[in-house]
Amino acid sequence: MDFSKKQKGGFLNAKFFLKIAGVLFLAAAVFFVYSNFKLNQKKKELLGQIDSYKNQIEAIQKRNAELKEGVAKSDDPNYIEKVAREELDMQKEGEKVVAFILPEKKRVEEKPQQNFWSQNILSGWLSQSWSWIKSKF
Repeated sequence: MDFSKKQKGGFLNAKFFLKIAGVLFLAAAVFFVYSNFKLNQKKKELLGQIDSYKNQIEAIQKRNAELKEGVAKSDDPNYIEKVAREELDMQKEGEKVVAFILPEKKRVEEKPQQNFWSQNILSGWLSQSWSWIKSKF
């Protein structure tokens, strides 16, 4: 009889340890899923930064190429004249400059839109409050 009692108690202890192991396993699984989710978010953020840096590098390389071309042509009198005319608005002696002034597009005047809060709630509340005060006096 003692043998059967020990066996039942051992079986109950095994169930208890299996339940604890199951809970620990689920907790570990949840932790790993959460960690994986966070890592994927960080990866997307870093890939976005890499793309941004690549675009900046391309823009800088283009600008560098333009500057190198300008330095290479700095001794060419035709290039100097072109830069003087286009960027510095210079002209040769006796030369007349014609400028075209384009008409400005008419701006459509719009009333600035008041936001919902100030227009509806505050003005309504203030007018109702004022009416209430006038009715009391």
